[in-house]
Amino acid sequence: MAKKPGKLIQPKGNFKFKGLDGKDYKLTLKEKLFSEAYLEFKGNGTEAAMEAFDCANYKVAAAVAYEYLRKPHIFAYIDLKMEDYGYSDENVKKQHLFIINQMADLSAKNKALDMYYKLKGQYAPDKKEFSGTLSLKKLLEEADKENN
Repeated sequence: MAKKPGKLIQPKGNFKFKGLDGKDYKLTLKEKLFSEAYLEFKGNGTEAAMEAFDCANYKVAAAVAYEYLRKPHIFAYIDLKMEDYGYSDENVKKQHLFIINQMADLSAKNKALDMYYKLKGQYAPDKKEFSGTLSLKKLLEEADKENN
């Protein structure tokens, strides 16, 4: 088999690791490349897919990224690597305490902390109240109102 110019030929196999939850996971080499590219591109899944899979266009890359980021073993690997980079719950809590004790306006950093806590499930879920009978039509209308 001839090597294509500009392409890396990877041996077939799996990368095994233990997640932060203590479970054993496996990634293919392509999944590992995507996960590492995702971190390299600071959470941009489309750019990561373009890098890892050499996608034809951004729409294809976005669809690939969407599918890959829904896989638990890929998310577990990304969480593990983020912990290695120092983005652990403990470090973020220390930064939060540091911000609380500062007098400067750090709104961008506070927004990032807020997003991190939401991502980690530190906030209670939003409650939605409906009165009367529930119907699919009403639910769709409510969703449309919220999105507009």
